[in-house]
Amino acid sequence: MSPFVSKLDDETLRCLVEALNESGQAVSIYDAEDNLRYANKTYQSIFLKGYEGPFTFTEILRYGAKHGVGVRIDDGDVEALIARTLLRRRSVPRKSFETDFLDGRWFWMDHTILPNGWVLTVGADITALKHNERTLRQAHNEAVLASRTDLLTGLPNRRHVLELLDDALAANAASGSSLCVAMIDIDRFKAINDTHGHNAGDAVLRHFGSASRAKLGTHDAIGRLGGEEFLLILPNTSLIDAARIIEQIRQGCAEGKLQDGEVTQSHSFSAGLVEAQPRESRNSILSRADRALYTAKRQGRNRTKLGLQARNPEDPAD
Repeated sequence: MSPFVSKLDDETLRCLVEALNESGQAVSIYDAEDNLRYANKTYQSIFLKGYEGPFTFTEILRYGAKHGVGVRIDDGDVEALIARTLLRRRSVPRKSFETDFLDGRWFWMDHTILPNGWVLTVGADITALKHNERTLRQAHNEAVLASRTDLLTGLPNRRHVLELLDDALAANAASGSSLCVAMIDIDRFKAINDTHGHNAGDAVLRHFGSASRAKLGTHDAIGRLGGEEFLLILPNTSLIDAARIIEQIRQGCAEGKLQDGEVTQSHSFSAGLVEAQPRESRNSILSRADRALYTAKRQGRNRTKLGLQARNPEDPAD
């Protein structure tokens, strides 16, 4: 028989145990009755700080929950965790999983059922990998947010606000609840830029964005379509209430002053407001809101005009 598969002598076994103890991995062995028979230094640092027994799997978990050591329990119910774990603990010969501990570390655990019913668990520290994963996820989320946000106003950009409109129309079709949409255009914006400069124009756009957000509810949305044009989406809102919200935004804009040297310039906007009809498409509702906006501007600006109802798609063609 090869010497590499012969029985371990005492010196080799001592060296093996010492190596396991210093490896940085969390190693434990529980017998068939779930009594802890071996735990290396890392395992002890995670689960057994100050613990004096009894050294059973369930009592070690209870001790950790009570004294703030060991595995993190999201709902805080250690008995429920024990019940779930015991059902699965010997359900398969081998399994691997990741878990996080109350000291902030993450480990990848390899859980093996030995032929005699004992359980060998070896955990590798993956804390650095989890931190990198979290950093990458955060960077990804930030990139997604940047791709959906207008940098000047902080509002959803054209692509994102149109996606929000599609979602609102789908929800409206499913629920039958009311949905109002408004196209908004800052009045005489070119004159503001020409008279006071583009920095002043940018300040107007930023102020409009902040004044709008201050008046909107959690489920409402407003985004910049481009230039000085914005789209307002008001789910579960009647035309009367939508018109009231728009007037509140208008008052907030009128209160804002644009400073450019000694010149103070207030700003206003025109709005075309419509209520979504059953099965109405994005193009239809935007077209109706745009026509109402054009009417508001043609009639003197600084006002809100209601759009005509969409033609029922089931009606015969004109």
